[in-house]
Amino acid sequence: MKITVIVPTFNRAKTLPYAIRSLVEQRGDAELDILVVDDGSTDDTPDILADLSQQHPEIRVVSQPNSGVTMARNTGIENLHPEAEFVSFLDSDDLSPAGRFAADLPKFQSDPLVEITYGRMMYVENFDYTRLCPQTGSRTADIIGIHLSCAIFRRRLIERIGRFDPELLQGEDTDYLLRVFEANTRFCQTDTQCLYYLRHPDSLTKNIAASKRYFALAIRKSILRRKADPSIRIHKPDFEIQALKTTGFF
Repeated sequence: MKITVIVPTFNRAKTLPYAIRSLVEQRGDAELDILVVDDGSTDDTPDILADLSQQHPEIRVVSQPNSGVTMARNTGIENLHPEAEFVSFLDSDDLSPAGRFAADLPKFQSDPLVEITYGRMMYVENFDYTRLCPQTGSRTADIIGIHLSCAIFRRRLIERIGRFDPELLQGEDTDYLLRVFEANTRFCQTDTQCLYYLRHPDSLTKNIAASKRYFALAIRKSILRRKADPSIRIHKPDFEIQALKTTGFF
């Protein structure tokens, strides 16, 4: 069961090696194809990737001129491993929890009709990069959130849904997941911890105004699609976004 994990990155030389290591350490749980899309980095990222890909044959690197995360994700989709049956995502400043793939990939074997698994995510203030987990005493919030890394997709579903919307500089993940859940997709919701999500000062979503604007645009696009075709129904996981308001992360 080969899975391509798409890792878009731009000038994340300090955090990228840990994101990749959090995946590499799970290679005993899945036949991993780690596809890093370097979106025109100008720091040490290219050198780091050259070294990592020599050490770990499961790492592939595709480089492109800086075009933004949406186009980087599309480049990843366009370069899936020919033998990959499944697809997931990880941002280069986050971590993939140990056992994430071992827990959810068997769901597809149990039910051949399942097209996507969807689990939990944890917002984390600080990481312990030695143990690749939240730092002891760090503020955290464990929720069912809207994030691509919470999902494992069958490749046929990715091919059915298509590319990320290039109009969205942010919120492209929300839009993509909404399109997935509008497509009468058979999903399996799990209790698996799928992502450790780092909240830090230069995070894209730290720009609250822009984040809200693009999130609203993604929601509007969904509303317009459903207005144009009243037969569309959203079949989605039970999100717990409201819980974040009590944590101080927003």
